[in-house]
Amino acid sequence: MASGDSLIKLFKSFKENNQVEFTKIAHEIIEDEKKKNHYLLADKLHKILFDNNYSSTLKNRSLNSKQLPVDKESGFQLLEMKFTKLLLDDIILTLSNKEKIQEIINEFEHKEILETYKLYPKTKILFCGPPGCGKTMTAEAIANELQLPLLYTRFDSVISSFLGETSTNLRKIFDFAKEGEWVLFFDEFDSIGKSRSLGSEHGELKRVVNGFLQLMDNFPKDKIIIAATNYETVIDKALWRRFDEIVVFNNPDRESIEKTVKVKLRNFHFDSLNIEKHLDDLVGLSFADIERICLEATKNSILKHENSITNDLFKKAVLKEKERKKVSIKP
Repeated sequence: MASGDSLIKLFKSFKENNQVEFTKIAHEIIEDEKKKNHYLLADKLHKILFDNNYSSTLKNRSLNSKQLPVDKESGFQLLEMKFTKLLLDDIILTLSNKEKIQEIINEFEHKEILETYKLYPKTKILFCGPPGCGKTMTAEAIANELQLPLLYTRFDSVISSFLGETSTNLRKIFDFAKEGEWVLFFDEFDSIGKSRSLGSEHGELKRVVNGFLQLMDNFPKDKIIIAATNYETVIDKALWRRFDEIVVFNNPDRESIEKTVKVKLRNFHFDSLNIEKHLDDLVGLSFADIERICLEATKNSILKHENSITNDLFKKAVLKEKERKKVSIKP
């Protein structure tokens, strides 16, 4: 059962129609139930709170500045407020990228000191690289390390079929994000940041890029924006110049692969597994691919009542993942 203070805050935020505070307190209650090993209850509460249909309830409620912005036509939320327990130590990063991320966090944590010298922390960050290499996870880890919610931009709602509405949606996002403390995260950034020089692009999308440039320029310098893209070559050059830091993510090398397997299997027995034996087969795969292999091997080990994840089970998981990739790359 949630504490009396939490329930009072929850009811108060609901009465004040403060969706942001309500979501934050509700999340804290869920995490508290997990600590008590009430996983079934916590899972049910999480599904209720973060269900995709949750935003539909907003249509019948008056909106104010404390509620997440919605698309005018569909009524869908433009942002999701996410909370995560991910730490940087949970993510395998290159030494260079880890130093860059730690520098971003350190500067933000000491932004008041920098401001006394009329300096500002790096707060406009671009993550780029192939899918499944940890861009979103790293954004979540940064938010958690700074003890801030992650405002995740939902591009399925932002990109509108109505001329001009996409720019309006972006303005709503930035206006909302100016108030309060969060990490604003734009995934699939190429959806709105495509170069204006691409001849195939519609005129409206070019206006969207111009609008986004203005919104970034006017956004407070002490608030973090992270944009992530799998297609950095199509990003408009003017947008590149707006970012204080560029972090490039690549598929893991052999050393990172071995570390990833050990991290993903750390809660299970894998004494029988010779990781080095499988490295050649894993080179070229993404972090997400390797995680899927580890999960597959773990589940098969449990269902076959094995005492440890064996080389044979791991090999089968690798082959299954490679078959999956063959299907996904077919024209």
